[in-house]
Amino acid sequence: MPKHIVRLIALMVAGLALGLIAKWFFTVESFYEYGHYRANSVPEIAAQEPAYKTARYCQSCHSERHAQWSANNHKTVNCETCHGAAKGHPQKAKLTIPADTRKLCTLCHEAMPGRPRTQPQIALTQHSGGQQCVVCHNPHAPKLAGVVAKMAGDAAAGSKKHAASCASCHGAAGISPNDTWPNLAGQNAAYLVRILGAYKSGDQTDVMMSPIAKTLSDADVQNLAAYYAGLSCKAAPSEGRAGDAGAGKALAKNCAACHGETGIASNPAWPKLAGQRAGYLVNALKAFRAGLRKDPMMAGVTRGLSDADIANLAAYYAAQSCEPVTQARKTQ
Repeated sequence: MPKHIVRLIALMVAGLALGLIAKWFFTVESFYEYGHYRANSVPEIAAQEPAYKTARYCQSCHSERHAQWSANNHKTVNCETCHGAAKGHPQKAKLTIPADTRKLCTLCHEAMPGRPRTQPQIALTQHSGGQQCVVCHNPHAPKLAGVVAKMAGDAAAGSKKHAASCASCHGAAGISPNDTWPNLAGQNAAYLVRILGAYKSGDQTDVMMSPIAKTLSDADVQNLAAYYAGLSCKAAPSEGRAGDAGAGKALAKNCAACHGETGIASNPAWPKLAGQRAGYLVNALKAFRAGLRKDPMMAGVTRGLSDADIANLAAYYAAQSCEPVTQARKTQ
């Protein structure tokens, strides 16, 4: 065999040997273990902290908000949709709390052609009066309590039930003799149906009200609501209110969207606060703040209130007329 052919074969064998040695020396052990040319990329990627972790990651630290979210109509919206991704949270970073909720919420809820009708839509200029969405809506459970569709109570039947069950605490005419118990006279019938139904079902609990409500039939609830709603709400003002009504008026601006400027709610499914017992209002607000009374929106609203704020709000609402302005003028 010619010498140049031998040399060529020798060079080819030497090159192949060097290539095999190089492949063995330079290739990581995990080569081809996870797929073609992926080497150890899978464990590298797995070792990185993911930015998006879904709501389950938030549950251990934010159980209250997670419970509100998972039980309501925002449960299809992951936390990061509104809060963004914070890599390394909670040790290294904080999630963003949206400041401009009007801009954020309208990404999904501003009325426009083509959106599904099942998705709540609003005309922004007509809906909020410029207020932020969180004034009325808890972002984790944004659906507001609706108005009771049908009120079919018998006030006369409610009067008989009232005399037997309710008068000792709430007064012969729905005006409570005790500052820590609420006046029911003139209260919105739809709200009374809703709150009595909540005590009856166990959605709300109270040492005194829960056992009583559980004995009521649905007809009893409707009849009591009709009876109390038809009574005059005029009552002597609460005595010894330990709060500043002027300071309370400034705080009440944050409540006006739901409870009206003077405590008369625009939605009959929400309670009238005007003319209510100050002591009862203080206890109710503190109960919402502590989570003893359950309402996603009120929990968020009261969380930032101090005891002084609560006393001031109670003093303001207790000092207001419980009758709408037009009705008050007619009775003068």
